[in-house]
Amino acid sequence: SDYGSAMQHGDQEVDISSDEEDHYGPGTMTGTVVEGTAALVKGALGVAFGAMRWGLGGRSGVTNLDEEDDTPLDEFMDVDDTVDDDFANHDMATPLEHHPENTQKINGHDPFMKREAAMDLFPWPLNSASFPFSDIPRRFETATVDPSGSLVATTDNLGRVILFDLETNQPIRMWKGMRNCTCYFAELPCYDGRNTETGTSTRSYLVIHLRQRGAVEVYRLRQGPRVSAIAVPQQKDCVVVECHGPPSEGSRVDSFLLERIDESEENQSEGCHYIIDKLVIDDPDAVVATALPKQTPARPVSQSENKMQLKLLMQLLAPDTNIQFSSQTVLTTFKSIRALADLGEGLDALSKCDHLEREMGIDCSNLHSQAVWYCKSRLNHAKDVESEEGSGMVRKAVISELSLKLAYHERLGHAYCVLHGYESKNDINSTTGGDDQEGGGDSMEKLSPWASESLSWISAASKNDALKHRFMQSFPNAQNQGDKKPLEFSKFAMACQSSGDNDRVYLTKVKRSRLPILRRIFRPLLQDLFVFKVVNSLFGHLGILGIEDFDTLQKYLGEWMTMVATDIAKSNMSGTWRPMVRWLQDLILNAYDISQQEQQTLDDDFLRKTAKLESLMKFCMEMEDLPKAFLLAVICMEAVSSASIQLELKTYGKITQLESVQPWEDLLRKLRVCLLVSLRLAGDVSPTGGIEPLTVSSVSRPDIFSVYSWIARDELSLSHDNQVVIALESACLSSSLAFYPSTVDGDSTRRKKTIFLSCNDPRQGVSLRNPTGLTNDTNSRSLLFFLKDHARFTPHLAANRALILASLWGKTPEHLYLLKHAISALRTVVDRVEGFSLAVLVEIYQSRIRPVCRAMLFGFGEHELSEDVVSPLIEDPVWLCEFITVVKQILSMIIECMSKMPSVNASKNLEPSEMWPPLRECPVLNVLVRKLRDVQLQLSSVELHHTIFFAFEMTRSIESLESVVPSFASLFLIGTLFSEMPPMPKGSIQQKGLLDKAIVDHAEKTSGPVVDNFTRINDVVLFAKALGLDAKYVRTQYLIEMIRLGKDTSINDLLGASSPSLDRALFAEKVVQIICSRLNATITSLKSTKNYRGILSLLDADASRWVREEAAKCSPSQQHRNARASLITTYSMAMRVQSMSESLDNSLSAKSNALSLMSGTLLKAVQAQEQEAVMSV
Repeated sequence: SDYGSAMQHGDQEVDISSDEEDHYGPGTMTGTVVEGTAALVKGALGVAFGAMRWGLGGRSGVTNLDEEDDTPLDEFMDVDDTVDDDFANHDMATPLEHHPENTQKINGHDPFMKREAAMDLFPWPLNSASFPFSDIPRRFETATVDPSGSLVATTDNLGRVILFDLETNQPIRMWKGMRNCTCYFAELPCYDGRNTETGTSTRSYLVIHLRQRGAVEVYRLRQGPRVSAIAVPQQKDCVVVECHGPPSEGSRVDSFLLERIDESEENQSEGCHYIIDKLVIDDPDAVVATALPKQTPARPVSQSENKMQLKLLMQLLAPDTNIQFSSQTVLTTFKSIRALADLGEGLDALSKCDHLEREMGIDCSNLHSQAVWYCKSRLNHAKDVESEEGSGMVRKAVISELSLKLAYHERLGHAYCVLHGYESKNDINSTTGGDDQEGGGDSMEKLSPWASESLSWISAASKNDALKHRFMQSFPNAQNQGDKKPLEFSKFAMACQSSGDNDRVYLTKVKRSRLPILRRIFRPLLQDLFVFKVVNSLFGHLGILGIEDFDTLQKYLGEWMTMVATDIAKSNMSGTWRPMVRWLQDLILNAYDISQQEQQTLDDDFLRKTAKLESLMKFCMEMEDLPKAFLLAVICMEAVSSASIQLELKTYGKITQLESVQPWEDLLRKLRVCLLVSLRLAGDVSPTGGIEPLTVSSVSRPDIFSVYSWIARDELSLSHDNQVVIALESACLSSSLAFYPSTVDGDSTRRKKTIFLSCNDPRQGVSLRNPTGLTNDTNSRSLLFFLKDHARFTPHLAANRALILASLWGKTPEHLYLLKHAISALRTVVDRVEGFSLAVLVEIYQSRIRPVCRAMLFGFGEHELSEDVVSPLIEDPVWLCEFITVVKQILSMIIECMSKMPSVNASKNLEPSEMWPPLRECPVLNVLVRKLRDVQLQLSSVELHHTIFFAFEMTRSIESLESVVPSFASLFLIGTLFSEMPPMPKGSIQQKGLLDKAIVDHAEKTSGPVVDNFTRINDVVLFAKALGLDAKYVRTQYLIEMIRLGKDTSINDLLGASSPSLDRALFAEKVVQIICSRLNATITSLKSTKNYRGILSLLDADASRWVREEAAKCSPSQQHRNARASLITTYSMAMRVQSMSESLDNSLSAKSNALSLMSGTLLKAVQAQEQEAVMSV
């Protein structure tokens, strides 16, 4: 016989393969369980005890035969266990040929009963050297020689284990505290390259069995560490046995653990049970069998032969097979599989083969049940063989794995039978019960307020074209064609998976594959109350009705709700017997009852979570389909309300209905707000580019959605005019009719009607680019009407409007009015400066305006913009002029805001409010603030950019910019505002000329009866500052040009208020010249009029000559701009100059006095002459 023959059995059966065909994998050497000594010797590991010709080598060497071991082997084994004579005579013949004197002993008694017989199998020849050792009172008790004969391990009465080197006769190692122990040896192969033939050698280990401690310790020899420590039964229930391996493996010595299994009272008559395992030595430094070439057993098992039948089955089940076969062919091929491990794999493949049903019409459910029955019979046979003859660890693992797999498939089959039976007996094309069922027909009119509101939201969403795609699943849709016939077994099997660690069956983790099965599983909840328990029956067969799966069932129900809505409303929104409400109610009560039956003490938190259906609540909070979420929340609230009434009685008030229902009512009110926002804004809930879906959960987070952005979006749909919007905000804030939908105030029927009228406003289909304007329709309220506390934060709303308008302009740059309105909103942001004001200005400039500026001055080389779109706009002079004005405005606002920022207070503490979402910081603005905080904005760079555009507006010539700002070529890049720029050269004639020209242009463009501030020339002041001139010069020149243009009257108040901040000398000098020019023109006019010639004689001749000379000093351009003014205006200005000149030098004072006297004289004379003329008439 060969080395593997001890594991073979000759019994054969027709349908069930014997052990000769049951292959459990190579090396089935450990884990054998045997009954009695006879079975032990005949077991798969009988080779370790004399059933194989290589012999038993335990306890060989020098042994103290007079000192009996504490746990003798004959006490460990039962005396009545005997060896089968035929087996002993046959299988023990070869080892006994070496020792014929022991033949009778072995044949007459159990080899384990006679230690001498076992020891005489392989006596080791000791060295001829003597071994004297005297160490009184030490007395050696046992001595064990290692397989090489070079070492001996001894035990003594002092509790020491000593290792001696037999070649030098010296002790080389000692272990203390080793009382009541026995020593053995073991070997492992290792690869070290010293053996040139095989490349392998062996490494020795000392095995010490500490019976009193119940432990086995393994040490590497000679001076190696402990590599293993194993806990074993104490005293008589365990022994260690040495065994020599076959010559093909080098006759290495291995150690085995033989343990007695506690026998039960019922099985005492069947004899003792034992288990034997190979002692595993875990030495990380040893390169063992994995590094060695695989040894070929004497009788190799063909793996390809084992897999052949499985491969044939896989070919039949392959979707692309062209083999014609029947279900019986598949079953016969399946039964021909030999290995138990392959049976499980084949069963998995058979259950998921969909083309058998789809293309061949084979009933896979019936085929699967037959295959399961066959696997159970094979498994039972394998277990019987194991109980009779024992098995190794690999075999045990295969049996255990197949047992779990069969339990899974049995649950799968039973659950499918329930589902198939329901679909076969009921009309699956109908989703609701008959008209006569309770809850149908007229009962739909008897809806609760929450149920009625739920249906109203579904109706409102269906009328909103913009939301049909977002909430498509909320509306009636055509039934899937695949749902019109019973579900195929293979599809059901593919959607299920084993839990792995228990016998539960869950649906697949792939949601797309799970949803179609959930649609069928929960379909009974859409019919009458008499079939809703089918759902519980099905989940019960899957094994997921326990407390551990409470959350899973809630998740499944929530996912099913994402596919249906109208059908649920018809069968579950009214009436007393509502299947879905009843199922949820039973789910809650069942979880509580199970906990009581199993005597589990649930903590209060878990009990409350169970009663509130917290998993479904969380699911509703994360649902994107808001009408569906509202519908599910209503049903859950009804179920929680019914169940909590009963739990309140059972728990003596620990769980109350009010406490359980309140969270669901709060959730419904939050969903109401989300639906209002979504419908009111036509789904555009992230105007600034967010991608998060609108859910209660996402809105509750402070860093995702901005309520200010929602309100700004709604305001812009009414008007782009900043002043109009601010007036609207003030009106909403002071309105006594405004209310919060997230509070109890929003539950009244009248206010719900107001909400739905606002959602159904037809203007919501209009684009933001074309606001409809404010109307007197009180039924359609703005979004701010329902969130009025946000009206107190005008800068936040204005900033969001500016961002939205700038974003719209970026998409259509030809619509420059959008950018102008954005600048108007930014003016509010700067006037009421906040911590985010500068960040908003910089963002709009950097992302929207700067790229156009760069393209306008330097072309489209950076490819930031589309040349085809922007180039025609730049060539349009009207568009270009307006755009330049906008650029100057935003750059000047940045400079102004930078000067105000140090005085900005920290973020305001937001007062608590009862509305939801609560008042909080705007996440959109916070992002911009953090973005700007990472860089340092340079004031000099901003001023330089402003100077460039100011000069470009004056000259419209890029070449002329080089004379004003030589470094302008490096401007308008992404990072130039945050970089220090080289100082601009100052004091050139060209710069001064540009400034004066700008002042003149602004004076000419100024219109209006009254000019009371210098806001119009702010950009000119900034330009002058960049040139090294102060604001005093610009303001003085501006007033001078206004006077030159004859606009004295409009600046009277401004002149009086700003007199201290003017350059008085310059102002007096220039205005004196202007007055001289006016008086000279008046005198010339009077000379040409006969009636007024006499007046001239009243004037001083020297003064008249001086006035004429001063008027001649004006340049032609000044003379061209000098406008005619009345004598009254001239006299008034002369008097003001005279007043301002009192503190100046004498010459200016004298000149102003002379002009005042002359203008006053002329005015009186002319008035007298005119009065005379009137009287004469």
